[in-house]
Amino acid sequence: MKNNIAIAGSLTFLNLSEVFQLLGSNASTGVLRIVSRYEEHPGIIYFLNGNPVDAVCGSLSGLDALFPLFGWTNGEYEFSLEPVEKKIQIRKNRMEVILEGLKMLDEGIIDRQGPVSFGGKKQAKTKSISSGLPIVKGPLVDYMYVADEEDYQDGETIIQQGKHGDWSWVVLSGILELQKETPKGPVSILRVGTGSFIGNIAAYQIKSTVRAYSVVSVGEVQLGVLDSQRLSQENAKFSHGLSKIIISLDKRFKQCSSRLADHLIKKKQSDDVLKDREPIIKQGENKEDAFLIDEGSAYICRKTDKGNVLIARLEDGDFIGKIPFLNLGHEPYSASVYASEDLKMKPLNIEELQKEYDHLSNTIKNMIENNAAIISTITTMLSE
Repeated sequence: MKNNIAIAGSLTFLNLSEVFQLLGSNASTGVLRIVSRYEEHPGIIYFLNGNPVDAVCGSLSGLDALFPLFGWTNGEYEFSLEPVEKKIQIRKNRMEVILEGLKMLDEGIIDRQGPVSFGGKKQAKTKSISSGLPIVKGPLVDYMYVADEEDYQDGETIIQQGKHGDWSWVVLSGILELQKETPKGPVSILRVGTGSFIGNIAAYQIKSTVRAYSVVSVGEVQLGVLDSQRLSQENAKFSHGLSKIIISLDKRFKQCSSRLADHLIKKKQSDDVLKDREPIIKQGENKEDAFLIDEGSAYICRKTDKGNVLIARLEDGDFIGKIPFLNLGHEPYSASVYASEDLKMKPLNIEELQKEYDHLSNTIKNMIENNAAIISTITTMLSE
């Protein structure tokens, strides 16, 4: 498969989490092979549409093989584009895997492999999720949709929560911090890097949108202002079903980010709405259906070691279930869905939605995918 090598390099330059984001943001399908002179067996990870579906290292497979690879800080990798026909053994999406792998590395659950130090000092740990913020990056920028470029210095506010606005940007270089206003002041919830989008694709479906978060530059940042007219024209062609999904996706983000902000300031959150209810979609089930809510409410909830975590409350016009081009870290694999007594739904035509999605421009697809990756990251942080 040497002729199909798409990328290759050293883990000292791009670590495994960064390689994951690169492959994920480009929806890559193929095999990632990792070798280290400090390990007897290579690590092999199989990717399907940007997400890991299986891994092998020696006698280990699945997540048992995958998580220890985050400790390989010294080695070489290569990714080959090739069909992957492996049975899906890993149901977590890439952002869940990245955050969990880095957390396990930081907490010493998995070992850091590399040259032995004889200086008597331990190697410094990577930043933990609790003491730092994860950074979500996007794919290569499509400059056809960039209408202008803007430069910002450290600490400048680009978006202010509560203000009206529908402009969107893509990060050309640098890091941005997303913040939520709380009774205890602004709280930083996430960082985004090169290729990520700020603003809101749903703004092209709903006019006069109010910003749900603030954005502040971290160091020097260059942003690409997206061509709003071009984006509006493409959004206007969306089917009713895809429009509803985009708007509902924005609702999930707003609720997840607000709940994370409450979690970070240790505000008590209640899951009383789940009492005495049985899930209509159970976490871990392999269900392929998706629906639009006509009436009533649905509650997205993730079961964790610490109990149930309420992620979002969805209502009329929102979707529930598996949308094949969205990797949210929600139902069905990573969350359950509970229903109110008056819930009524109608099925979505998944095949038609997938066909429509496949014909969207790369920039629109990248915006949707990046939004999903951010929601997945926030949900994982909320569940800790």
